[in-house]
Amino acid sequence: MIPSWRVFCKTLPLLLGLGLLLSACSRVELIYRNLDWLLPWRLEHYLDLDRQQRAWLEPRLRAHLDWHCSRELPRNLAWLQRSRELVEQPQVSAAQLVEHLAEVDAALQRIAVQVTPTAIDLLRSLGAEQVAELESVLRADYHDDRRSFLDPPLARQIDERAARLERRLQPWFGRLNAAQRRHLALWSQALGEQNRLWLSNRLRWQSELLAALAARDSAAFPARLTRLLQARESFHDAEYRDAYSRARQAAAELLSQLLGSADVRQRRRLSQRLAQLSRDLAEQLCAASPARA
Repeated sequence: MIPSWRVFCKTLPLLLGLGLLLSACSRVELIYRNLDWLLPWRLEHYLDLDRQQRAWLEPRLRAHLDWHCSRELPRNLAWLQRSRELVEQPQVSAAQLVEHLAEVDAALQRIAVQVTPTAIDLLRSLGAEQVAELESVLRADYHDDRRSFLDPPLARQIDERAARLERRLQPWFGRLNAAQRRHLALWSQALGEQNRLWLSNRLRWQSELLAALAARDSAAFPARLTRLLQARESFHDAEYRDAYSRARQAAAELLSQLLGSADVRQRRRLSQRLAQLSRDLAEQLCAASPARA
């Protein structure tokens, strides 16, 4: 939907968190219809669990999904309603959008806290071959992203960044007008070497994860993994911390500009899309009793 979504959807680790976090992404209308198979499938991209691990994990995944459905899904619906109210205003400021997006951060932190105990126990149970497999997949993913996002010349990175976001925006706004495309180009230009900083930071976090896994039998492992899952910002270096803060502000300013440049048709389309998403989510509300937070 907006530039910071890509960052938000990578905030938690690549294991349990990824499937759960898709609730914050534009594909949410598909996720809740396919949770039973999505989480195991995504997990299996990174780990080949044995039969005993699968049997242990299944009820815990269900408990996390029940918690998310009963506790977080109603919050998501309320957030979407506030989103509709925002986009229907004549002008939405960047400050309003920064505050609105901060609620996504809070939701992701709640998910991180919820899945941490399961992640600790699961990762602690990994064998040497499974850890080696995880390292291999992470390395392959990194090199694929490096080829796609960092190897091209900077000018091409900037052009492709704008083009990717335009494609993501079209389902919500329809065809962008000339003013909106100019805002998009200026936003991408201002981010400059964000691809390099993003990949470098991700590699740093993954290196810390693998180092923790190498000592997963130690008494310090739960605390190390808790920090990795719940305090990812503590692994940012000063350059990335500053760049991330600027990127978040730039995302809010861009969305404010896009909304300010939107015509009646685009605003109607955006409001209708948000309303449909709310209806889709409302159909998925759990019948189960609320899980404990």
